[in-house]
Amino acid sequence: MRKEQLFQFIEVVDCGSINKAAEKLYISQPNLSCSIHALEEDMGKALIIRNNRGVTLTPTGKMLYYYARSILNQFQVLERLKELDAEQIYSQLSISVDSLFLKDDMILNFYKRISSAETEIKFLETTAEEVLQNVIDMKSEIGITILNNYQLSIFKKMAEVKDIEVQILGSGPLYVHISENNPLAHKEIVNIKEFFEYPRIHLPYDFFSNLNLSLSIDGFALSEFKRSIIMSNYHAIINMINHADALMLGNKWQVEELKYSHIKSIEIENSGITMNFVIIKRKRDTISNAGQVFLDILHENYDYI
Repeated sequence: MRKEQLFQFIEVVDCGSINKAAEKLYISQPNLSCSIHALEEDMGKALIIRNNRGVTLTPTGKMLYYYARSILNQFQVLERLKELDAEQIYSQLSISVDSLFLKDDMILNFYKRISSAETEIKFLETTAEEVLQNVIDMKSEIGITILNNYQLSIFKKMAEVKDIEVQILGSGPLYVHISENNPLAHKEIVNIKEFFEYPRIHLPYDFFSNLNLSLSIDGFALSEFKRSIIMSNYHAIINMINHADALMLGNKWQVEELKYSHIKSIEIENSGITMNFVIIKRKRDTISNAGQVFLDILHENYDYI
């Protein structure tokens, strides 16, 4: 059984007769009949029934027709693969993210731009410490985290030792994220002491978040919050802010995206804390095409904020 025989068999079925198929294929009717007969001998069963109106399929012929179309489609895919380079065939995006609700359409835009036959997207929401470690261990090609100046100075030293490149996309003030229904949501700027009674949500503790325990905001230590909620799922965090009257300390790059979830972001008065948008990758590795496409989209979405 040859690919050419399957192709000719499909043409006979689609045309409804051997004569019409022979004309379309530019071969003689006897040669096409011989090809179909040889295929029937390979199958050990009749495939078509000839009559005055053309041909009809036997039960075996019907099954072969559908399988043959599928097989030939796969051959077409293989032919296209020969014309594609490696990145057009397969692309992988592997990123680790901390303290940032990425805009919903960023991954969709990435997929539209990459144009690969197969695209794998590995997206991990985790802590700053694991973001750094994942890039070091090559589990992620790109790491994104938001760090204050105190955390950043130590982060840079640890990254340098491991040959990790650190890029600062931008800096901004500290924000508090609360539900639009919170009594303080009408304010444009707030004092951190106004939230003393509210539960504070934060990601699981790691080396860098532990550094914040010694920080004070306008004389108020973060450790003084009466209640805290530790969560690792960003969508669950949003739900808790809206329905448990909780708060989360954050940054300006979260503001626009959180608006869609009915969360108000307010700058904290006299915080004395600067937040930094940090992107990391391995220094000695050339960034993949997929990684570069994602970085371009990242800059397009956050450079102007």
